[in-house]
Amino acid sequence: IWTNFSYKGDDNPSHNHAGHLSGVIYYKNHEHPTVFDDWGWSYEGFDGTMAMWPSDVMHHVNPQTADKERITLAFNIMHEDALKK
Repeated sequence: IWTNFSYKGDDNPSHNHAGHLSGVIYYKNHEHPTVFDDWGWSYEGFDGTMAMWPSDVMHHVNPQTADKERITLAFNIMHEDALKK
């Protein structure tokens, strides 16, 4: 798990994650969506909500336009069997 702090002009280019499930908890998001490239869909990310998806799904965040700090907590979940290899 890690914390992301973003400011006006910051973005997060298209990427995916290791593991089985990935997610984000939106602490202060200011209606700045996570875009799921593979699905052609985005989630606005209301404050206090969480989104989860398969880790191999490509996603990104467009440059932030609000002049406010955006705070999210991201995480990856691995199945126990994968750790035994």
